[in-house]
Amino acid sequence: MTTTETANGPESAILDLFKKSQTENKSASPALKKFNQASLEKFETLKFPRRKHEMYTFVGTKELVDTKFTLTTPGAISKDSVDELIYSTSKKSRIVFVDGVYSEEFSDISGLGKGVSLTPLSKAIEQSEVSDYLLGTVTEENDVFAAINGAIVSEGQVLEIAENTQVTEPLQILYISSDTNSPVMHCPRVLIFARRSSSLNLVVKFAGEGSSNFVNAVQDLIVEENASVAYTQFQNDSAWHFSKLRATLNRDSRFLASNAMSGARLARCHYEMWLNEPGAELQLNNLSILEGKEQAHNYVQIHHKAEHCRSAQLFRNIVTDSSRSSIDGTVVVHPGAQLTSSDQLINNLMLSDDCRADNKPNLRIYADDVKCTHGATVGQLDIDQVFYLKTRGLSEKAARTLLTQSFAEILIQTSSSPQAAEDWRNVLLKKLGAK
Repeated sequence: MTTTETANGPESAILDLFKKSQTENKSASPALKKFNQASLEKFETLKFPRRKHEMYTFVGTKELVDTKFTLTTPGAISKDSVDELIYSTSKKSRIVFVDGVYSEEFSDISGLGKGVSLTPLSKAIEQSEVSDYLLGTVTEENDVFAAINGAIVSEGQVLEIAENTQVTEPLQILYISSDTNSPVMHCPRVLIFARRSSSLNLVVKFAGEGSSNFVNAVQDLIVEENASVAYTQFQNDSAWHFSKLRATLNRDSRFLASNAMSGARLARCHYEMWLNEPGAELQLNNLSILEGKEQAHNYVQIHHKAEHCRSAQLFRNIVTDSSRSSIDGTVVVHPGAQLTSSDQLINNLMLSDDCRADNKPNLRIYADDVKCTHGATVGQLDIDQVFYLKTRGLSEKAARTLLTQSFAEILIQTSSSPQAAEDWRNVLLKKLGAK
């Protein structure tokens, strides 16, 4: 598609934002501009999803696509507002983005030691390793919103955990949005290298006010040989929220992720995982608790490229009122990926007649010596269990609350950050108290 053709459709607004960002960022490095341009061309190829798009089967994007967003400088966020969202274990190990822009004022990684470095994307992309990786992701990109991020991003951060470095302090990345009266798009970008035999405990939180904000984030992680990353993410912003997490796992590496979603006007998380070398291990957990008209959607692609790799997924959704959730997950076992082990389980608890939970687990297997399972359940509270608890002296309401919270607690306990887990309890379980 040519730029002229793009300008005639709803994509024209993105073209305008691209031109504006390029004009305002004239001093950007040629390498970053090359990445922006390549991402724009990918966006022109992909275009916005229309009806029956395979990646948006359960996600209606019409309102989002029809909204004309602007790019603005970071809004007013107080230090106290940031400090309230930073866990006490991460006071000196935090990276903060305000309205999609890295904040040096609020960030502090002094507690992480010399083995950790943080470099602006505009500088790091001049290195061939970073540039080649990012341009490679553009070539293979299949998510139009991630392509928009690449086209518009004017700055980001590249985090590197040096070889054999063990990061004992949890590192928190906070994406905070300020309240706005007009639609604003934020495009934060982070690239993380966990070098050979390193370890990292990463805690990510999306927070903020403003129902007109569109948070469109992309995070890339390269987990090298024998490295280990424990990852926790909490989506708790009230805006439109789209985020993509892409992880590449090398030989004998481990990526253990536990994520929670509080929902939003429209929230969608895209997980793209590549187990590229033998011995790689992936655990992906996700909990969503929704009420009112909140939506939380997950799109998952797990690629087993090598033999002797393992992946496991556990998703649990609790939906009530007229809220909506969906899990669209595919595991691809590529040719030659023998002795693959992969499990996927989706559990949904529905607490009203108007809520909706969609599930689409998929397996695509091109090897003959594998062990792969998948399954999904949709149901309500077990009336026998409710009755039993009532015979033990609990009221109907207390019995239902206890069972519902227990359903969620199994996922909460998988978080590698006790403080994040407690945050999930305070925000998510509070929704269940009156159900």
